[in-house]
Amino acid sequence: MMGMLEHLGRPAARLTGLVGIAAVAALLGGCSAGNIIDPDTPDDATATETRTAAGTAPTSPAAPEASIPAHESPVRITSERGLPLYAPGDELTLQGSDAEPQITLTVTSLSVHETCPIDGGKPDHDAFAVLEIDASFKASHGDAAQRPLSLSPNQWSFYSTADARFDGDLGTTPAASCQNAGTALPVELKPGASVHGTLVLDIPAAKGSLTLADVDTDIAEWQLP
Repeated sequence: MMGMLEHLGRPAARLTGLVGIAAVAALLGGCSAGNIIDPDTPDDATATETRTAAGTAPTSPAAPEASIPAHESPVRITSERGLPLYAPGDELTLQGSDAEPQITLTVTSLSVHETCPIDGGKPDHDAFAVLEIDASFKASHGDAAQRPLSLSPNQWSFYSTADARFDGDLGTTPAASCQNAGTALPVELKPGASVHGTLVLDIPAAKGSLTLADVDTDIAEWQLP
C-alpha cells in the first residue's frame, strides 16, 4: 500500500496514479460490501467468514442418535412431592431383584364419606376414605428372604390441599370398625399371595391426597375425589 501511495505522488505518472486510485477505490468498495477482516483474526477464521459470505452455510456436527429404550413405559404425572400420581384402576408395580414385576397393587375404587357406608359409624377426625384394593405378590425362588408388603393404615399418609402432612392416626378405632364390618384388607401382602379387600382411613379433611409407603419411603400417591 505504501508503494502505491508513493507512486501516486509522482507527477510524471499521473495516468498511472489515476489507475492506482481507481484500484484502491475498488478495493475499499469491495471491503465495505463484504466482510470486514480484522487483522488480528486468524487465517482459518478469515477463510471461514469468506466462505460464509459467499453463500456456503456452516455445518455443525450431527447430534448423536438417542438409544431406543428396551421397554417403553408411559410417563406418569408426579405430585408436589415428586411421587407418581395414580387414579382408581391404575396398577402400581414394584419390581423384584431380577427387574421383573413382583408386586402389583390396584386401588379399584376410592371414595370419601362423612360416616361409614357399611355400619354408619362416625369418624374421629373429619371423614372416612374408603379404598377397594387388589394386590398380588409373585414369589421369586431367587430371593431367599422376601419380606411382605405392609398394607396397614400406618403405611398411609394424608396430605392436605396445602401440602401439609397430617401427623395424626389414620387407623382409628372407628376406621377399624368400619373396615371390619365389610371385607377387610389384610394388614400385609405375603409372597405368593393375592388379596382383595377394603381399607378404611380416618382422614382430617375430605379433600387432599393419600400416599402409600414401603417401609419408610413413600412410593405412590392418590388424590381424593
